Amino acid sequence: MKATKRLTGFTAMGLAIALLLTPVSASAAAQKDAGIKANIREIKSATSEDYKDLAFLKPILKDKTVVSLGENFHRVAEYSSMKTRLIKYLHEELDFDVIMFESGLGDAFMTYENADSLTSKEMMERSIFPIWHSKETLGLFDYIKKEQKTDDPLYLAGYDMQFTSPYLTQFIANWIAKVDPAQGQDYFNFEMQAMTDFYAVINKYGLDFDNNPQAKKEVKKVKDEYEPKYKALIQFIQDHKKQLAAAYPKNPYMVDIAVKTLEDRIKFIEMGMYGTKESYEFRDRVMADNVEWLMKEMYPGKKVILWAHNDHLAKNTSKIATKEQGKWMNSFTSMGELLNKKFKDKEYVIGLYMNSGQASTITTQKIFDIKPQPKGSLENLMMQSGYKIAFADLSKHKSPNKNNSWMFKPIYAAEDGMTSEIITPMSMRFVPKEQYDGIIVFDKVKAPTTKY
Repeated sequence: MKATKRLTGFTAMGLAIALLLTPVSASAAAQKDAGIKANIREIKSATSEDYKDLAFLKPILKDKTVVSLGENFHRVAEYSSMKTRLIKYLHEELDFDVIMFESGLGDAFMTYENADSLTSKEMMERSIFPIWHSKETLGLFDYIKKEQKTDDPLYLAGYDMQFTSPYLTQFIANWIAKVDPAQGQDYFNFEMQAMTDFYAVINKYGLDFDNNPQAKKEVKKVKDEYEPKYKALIQFIQDHKKQLAAAYPKNPYMVDIAVKTLEDRIKFIEMGMYGTKESYEFRDRVMADNVEWLMKEMYPGKKVILWAHNDHLAKNTSKIATKEQGKWMNSFTSMGELLNKKFKDKEYVIGLYMNSGQASTITTQKIFDIKPQPKGSLENLMMQSGYKIAFADLSKHKSPNKNNSWMFKPIYAAEDGMTSEIITPMSMRFVPKEQYDGIIVFDKVKAPTTKY
């Protein structure tokens, strides 16, 4: 009875046509999957210390001097695990020497300088933003600390202009106090008050200043009050350069780092006076300048790894369409776009994406679910490979064919955008080949492990 009912509505001819078409459709689907799979490699693990599954990267990256590791959302365990694994591989197998974070320039410098007296946990918490404070990222700092004692260290650096932690303020204050105790104490007091006043405005109005002249006015008031104090301290440092350098003979760049950090404090406050897109572009110009300075002055000839959000590393971000608060708009010109014009084919940019699982919000760390990405998305397409961690190398593809045409066409992907705290499917549209040299997609992810 069930079998008869199941065939209700089919004529004999209809059933015959259905049976005839089934193997043809399956064959077409198989060919399509084979086409996708032809240009995608499997990465077997995000944590393994056996690098056999990464061996394919060696010929791709052997002539690169910069490798950029992005992510479409910050609070994802697998992203930090995979980046840590890739950084170790790049250091051990391809002689990359410096890991630079999207975090404070002075904070990372101070932390690495004092690594001998700090635990791995203290190093992580003092040098990089809290968004990456996790068990997964801690593994990288264990490695940095261990390698610091060898003949082939992995240097830690930061290139952001934002305030990262109060430890740097205390460090600079103590250093200045060796030459002038009153000046050191004065600096500590006014910087902590400046940051308190600045964040009070941010907390009062939120991050969206586009249509809020009062918020911009209050930020300007903070800038007007503290900019003269920062400039006076910078002048003091320059006037007492020899004495201050002698007070910290461990590293000849101490004076330069301090001056750049204090200049960046002024820029950090100034950034709050701009609209969302303007502030991103302002910050990314500063970060690009900092990367170039670090590579030219502190680490000449060294091969560098950059760690940041995809938005700061993709090669042509101004061509990306992003959905912000329900409206489509062009994204901003990023650090990645500025640097790629200089580095060109000496750089390799990898974007990280996820298909499903869980992540946690930026400020509250509340866990939220991520449903499998829909058809028409980059994530869904790459998951057709059948791999749990899929890697696509786009760099060698110069023109489209039936297997790689997706690299040359606009496609959607999930993003958290410039103002959102969670990730949203299909909220970004771009041509993969224009933005990345490589793409990694994880089938399933989880929120970072915050107990470490």
